[in-house]
Amino acid sequence: MKSSWCFELFCLRVTRSVCVLFVMAALAPPAWGHPDLLAQIEYLSGQLRQQPADAELLIKRGDLYRRHADYRAAAQDFAAARAIQPDHPLLDFYRSRLSLETGDATAAESLLQSYLAAHPEHAGAWVLLGQARLGLGHPEAAAADYARAINRSAKPSPSLYRLQVLALLAAGEAHWQAAREVVDAGLERFPQEMSLLGLGTDIALAADMPDIAAAYIETLPQAMVRLERWQSRLELRRCLGAKTRGAEVANSRCLEAANKALKEQLAEFTR
Repeated sequence: MKSSWCFELFCLRVTRSVCVLFVMAALAPPAWGHPDLLAQIEYLSGQLRQQPADAELLIKRGDLYRRHADYRAAAQDFAAARAIQPDHPLLDFYRSRLSLETGDATAAESLLQSYLAAHPEHAGAWVLLGQARLGLGHPEAAAADYARAINRSAKPSPSLYRLQVLALLAAGEAHWQAAREVVDAGLERFPQEMSLLGLGTDIALAADMPDIAAAYIETLPQAMVRLERWQSRLELRRCLGAKTRGAEVANSRCLEAANKALKEQLAEFTR
């Protein structure tokens, strides 16, 4: 398999879909999580009529406007906050989220680099930077950002490991081994995490490592092994591990099927 496995389409679509949902859900401030965004916006608007030069209130309302998908109003509030307090410590962070949602990955990257220079321990900002770099077609850099987010998270989630694995896969076949190492690191924390077990198995099969694939499969509960998706993986493992005379042609076909299955893992992630 050639490095055309770079999955440029994946790099674009993952930024627009799952990364947005995952990152924004993970980073939504708990105090602003009330479902009635319009009521919260109106409440802050009332406060701003009394305190129009309060940058903190403008940033809060701007982020609520972003969550409400009123991007123009969000940008106006952030611009007003910047005019009042250009050195507000969180302004670049919230502006970067707006830039990501409006498809401006270049601006988001610049804002996040500025923010992280002063706040390098903010795990969520590293996740956002990874998202921006995926949008710019730099999956290897994005994987490094996700690694920094994991290292700075008190309790990194399985989804964060999955993001790093998929970014490494998008970077090409030369990164498959590194991707599998991230799978293993995630499984040390979450031994029964099905998404990581599936990725680890699919990477091992596509790399023609049936014994390693078997090791992942063996950790599954029997009820899971009976599922059609895992039965397909098990059959590929048997085929790739066959050593009988004339097995070369079958092995080649199974390796092709394994590579297709790994691509399908990425396609599922971007839906």
